[in-house]
Amino acid sequence: MSQFAQAVPVLMYHHVSPNPGLVTVSPATFTDHMGYLARAGYTALTADQFLGFLQGSYQAPAKSVLITFDDGYLDNYVYAYPTLQSLGLRAVIFCVTGWLSDGNPRHHVGESPALPNCPDHRACKQAIAAGRADDVIMRWSELERMSRDGTIEAHSHTHSHTRWDKIIANADERLERLAKDLADSRQSLSAHLGKQSVHLCWPQGYFDAAYQAAATGLGFVAQYTTSQHLNSRTTSPDQIGRFVAKDRSANWLATRLFLYSSPILGSLYHRMRSVF
Repeated sequence: MSQFAQAVPVLMYHHVSPNPGLVTVSPATFTDHMGYLARAGYTALTADQFLGFLQGSYQAPAKSVLITFDDGYLDNYVYAYPTLQSLGLRAVIFCVTGWLSDGNPRHHVGESPALPNCPDHRACKQAIAAGRADDVIMRWSELERMSRDGTIEAHSHTHSHTRWDKIIANADERLERLAKDLADSRQSLSAHLGKQSVHLCWPQGYFDAAYQAAATGLGFVAQYTTSQHLNSRTTSPDQIGRFVAKDRSANWLATRLFLYSSPILGSLYHRMRSVF
């Protein structure tokens, strides 16, 4: 077996919360997942290391994984962050920068029994739509705190999480609004965290060639999708695949990691999925 990775799985989480719902794993399941990664000797890559792997400039260890979260929910700070920190694992949060607010950090697990409420996905969406994103989305101060110790890095999930293709018919106007959305996100991350991100996650996994060209023109090199495919050295950085981390056991996760780490087995698995 090679000492270097031939393919790197990318995990996609949204919520880590005691309130079950869509795209949610419980804190116990998340601890189970992360504990398995630590015990099995996985290296949790940074986003730049992962990009280097795709571009051929970085030799990732054989057991490598990229852990990602979408949207920037408060529960990522309250429940996921302490687990990652305690195990020495790193993760990426793709933030919708227009949803983040200022304010003091709230309590997370291990600091106080008085934890903020972290509602289910449906309630989070309702709160954001009602202008109460601060109730369910992390704050800049919390993101900065997680970033300082190297546990979490933040990258772009756009500024507004808008599906412009659904609300603007004119192609030129649509791309103009998209470009501003992407630029605002990049500027917000730079202003608060002091780094120009080259990593972008497309909202709801939607993109087309024009979207990709606009993102590339603004400096986004790595573009993350919701497509469940392998990531090997032949994978284009603007077509990064991820697989959904489900509220299932570490044994389930171990099987998926094994498949998505092997170009041969992973390809066979996807062919079977497409047939059945």
